[in-house]
Amino acid sequence: MGEIEIISRKLYAATLTSIIGFFIVPFFFYEISPGYNLAAGLAVSIWTVPTLFIGGVISSIVIEYRDKSHSFGFSYLKHLGCALICTLLFSILTSDMLLTGIIAFSYVTIFFIIDCITKYVETKSEH
Repeated sequence: MGEIEIISRKLYAATLTSIIGFFIVPFFFYEISPGYNLAAGLAVSIWTVPTLFIGGVISSIVIEYRDKSHSFGFSYLKHLGCALICTLLFSILTSDMLLTGIIAFSYVTIFFIIDCITKYVETKSEH
């Protein structure tokens, strides 16, 4: 699999994650603002989408290139570690580190699942 395919797969996963995350994030703010509030999704997306496309895609590419064991679980843990670093950086801007961590965990999990499914479909279509 070439570099272009890997980069396009990561960008595809980031795009779908951004769209899904936009609609899922408002559920995390239910206690603060009762009801489904798309403004919360937009507010969170202003920070998470650029972070996902810059930091998330780049770190995921590096993780994939450097992963010699091809372990699904270990790769996921590496992605979670990168999300933890981003969470610590964003905790400077927010007072609720737990909520920030839950959102980061959600985005990483969605991104990782989409990326793995896309990778599996690509390898199946090659054979």
